[in-house]
Amino acid sequence: MKVAVTGRPGVGKTTLCLKVYRMLREKGIECSGFVTKEVRKGGRRIGFEVVDLESGENFTLASVASVSSCPSSRKVGKYCVNVEEFEFYVGKLESRLGNVVGGVIIIDEVGPMELKSRKFAEFVRKFVDSNSNVLLSIHMRSNHPVLREVREKFRVYTIDERNRDRVAEEIAEMFV
Repeated sequence: MKVAVTGRPGVGKTTLCLKVYRMLREKGIECSGFVTKEVRKGGRRIGFEVVDLESGENFTLASVASVSSCPSSRKVGKYCVNVEEFEFYVGKLESRLGNVVGGVIIIDEVGPMELKSRKFAEFVRKFVDSNSNVLLSIHMRSNHPVLREVREKFRVYTIDERNRDRVAEEIAEMFV
């Protein structure tokens, strides 16, 4: 089963992924992967971090603090993507996923920041044609080749405030 969710920023894609994760774990289904969360300081968003679903470890994905010394190839809006740290995490996750049999892999998000990493793009591409059960949240407008492949081969839900809870339940049932 391959499912992706998309929607405008702030609509609840990460919350949906976490809700599906909790529902599946309650049913004894093994899950692995990560969610991407905002980092805030003084009420301002200053970056993003990747949070591993199993260990709870945090890895910096992007920040405004490093944008002044950031190569243009790593900039996304006002953020500088920390490709090295993200790829370190992706390597750890990839080696661990070899042990996930019959479980669900959750990846939140596949978007412009994450796709600054070629390693991550190839990591996601492996799931497009695999037999793995996968839930992705994907950027709504990006036209990256990996996202075109996902849109062609995954069942894609567009979520909003009215349907996100129902869609989370529906997705969890698909994986049970």
